[in-house]
Amino acid sequence: MRKISLFLSILTLLLCSLGVWKLNSVITNHKEMQVAISVSEKNLQNLEVEIEEFSKEHAARFSRERRKNQDMEEQILNFSTEKTKLEITFSSKNSVINDLKASKEEKEKKILEMKVEIRANAGELASLKQKALDVDQEIPQIEKQIQENEMQSENEKSRSIQVEESLSNYAEITKVLKEHQERTLDSLYSEKYERPWIEEGEMIQLKKFSLDLDKGLLGLPVGQEIGLEPGAFFSIAHLGELICKIRIKEAEQNRSVALIMPLFGNPRKLLELESFDLKHL
Repeated sequence: MRKISLFLSILTLLLCSLGVWKLNSVITNHKEMQVAISVSEKNLQNLEVEIEEFSKEHAARFSRERRKNQDMEEQILNFSTEKTKLEITFSSKNSVINDLKASKEEKEKKILEMKVEIRANAGELASLKQKALDVDQEIPQIEKQIQENEMQSENEKSRSIQVEESLSNYAEITKVLKEHQERTLDSLYSEKYERPWIEEGEMIQLKKFSLDLDKGLLGLPVGQEIGLEPGAFFSIAHLGELICKIRIKEAEQNRSVALIMPLFGNPRKLLELESFDLKHL
């Protein structure tokens, strides 16, 4: 019994010791865990700070890289545009060069042909040189002829001055004659269109007249004021057609009576007319 009690006491003591050790172990582990948690939290805070700083730096670097890329893209675009312009210029220059080369080849061909022609015409060239020498010998004679022609030209010039002076005098005389001619023509024109009488061959149109076919008489509304005198002969026409011929029997200042001459035209047509043309015969 005592052994059992001792055993239980020892067992209890061991259990208590184990419990104390376990408790101490738990407490120790708890402290270590708290320390570890504290360290982890601090590390987490540091990591968050680093992440934030990295994010800021990354954003700034991304912005810088983006601007750099934009600048590079703009430069690439400018280079591409300039390249296109240079290609166009190069193409144009190349075309000009090709044209120049073609022109050069053509000129070289012509030069070669001219050289061949020169060689072929060497004899003719010698003949031309001889002709040039002959012409050179003729130059003094030509110069003499030039001097003679210059003297003749001076004489002609003097003669021209004299002629101009004569023409100037003639111009004055012509001016006077022209003025006289104009005055004469004006006078003739005035006499022709302002004189009241009619001459032989002239014609006037009459509208008011009287007719007596039985007696063969024609009364006219004009008389001595236009030159109608007894015995004068006239023809009467309408639209170019001869109607009849008359002879003035009596004439007063502004009226007259005429005899209708038989066997000329058709006087009866006067009955159908309101006007006619009177022509002095």
